[in-house]
Amino acid sequence: MQERDPTRCVHCGQPLAEETRDHVFPKSWYPETTAVETQRWTVPSCGICNNELGRKEKEVFSRLVLCVDPRLAEAAGLSAKAMRSMGIGAEGLSPEEAKHRRAQKLKIIGATRPYQAGTATLPGLGPHPGFRDEELIQIEIPADPLREVAKKMVRGCEYVLAGRIVEKPYDVGIYFVHEHEVPDQLVRAFQGPSANTTHLGPGFSVIRAAAHDEPNAVTYKIIVWGTLVIYAVILPEFDLGDSQLATS
Repeated sequence: MQERDPTRCVHCGQPLAEETRDHVFPKSWYPETTAVETQRWTVPSCGICNNELGRKEKEVFSRLVLCVDPRLAEAAGLSAKAMRSMGIGAEGLSPEEAKHRRAQKLKIIGATRPYQAGTATLPGLGPHPGFRDEELIQIEIPADPLREVAKKMVRGCEYVLAGRIVEKPYDVGIYFVHEHEVPDQLVRAFQGPSANTTHLGPGFSVIRAAAHDEPNAVTYKIIVWGTLVIYAVILPEFDLGDSQLATS
């Protein structure tokens, strides 16, 4: 394991004038079923990255949560939290905060449509069992903020698990791939001796596998709320374009 460098930002690599701590998995994303003693990983981050990534986390949180089955223990309490972020059921708000949350609600309503069978979905998300198609809705999730949030999770996991800041010539590639589309060599990597699984309460599972001949070439499978599946690779930038993973 490499020695962790607490003097630089995990995300941009720049020296820290003043360290802030960024939660690898946002604090608000942990379900109510998370035990008090569960680790909540944090990593060194500059204020600029922390604020910008925090904004993107908020942008995708409510949309993702509203697509997750609220009956799951892995997502307990999160749908109610998403509703409050839109001002629904929230009390004691200042007029300014109430206005902000109403704007958030209108933005999400504008991205909502009746569910149409066959619509492309993120891996793990999709129709909930026990409901008719006409009872379901679908929500557009902005791709760029979601991808940036996924990248920040991977950078944070790599720092915690390997003491490493991902920087040139390496970069993080994010892939949203359904299980039947995952290449066989990737499946084997997660079943191999280098694969290690970490559970951070019921909300998050992290599987990390390093290549036996190139320890800096790493693959991740991150499962959020027992539902959303994120695949990632850490490779030299010129190799990322050759990855056989398909995006969705």
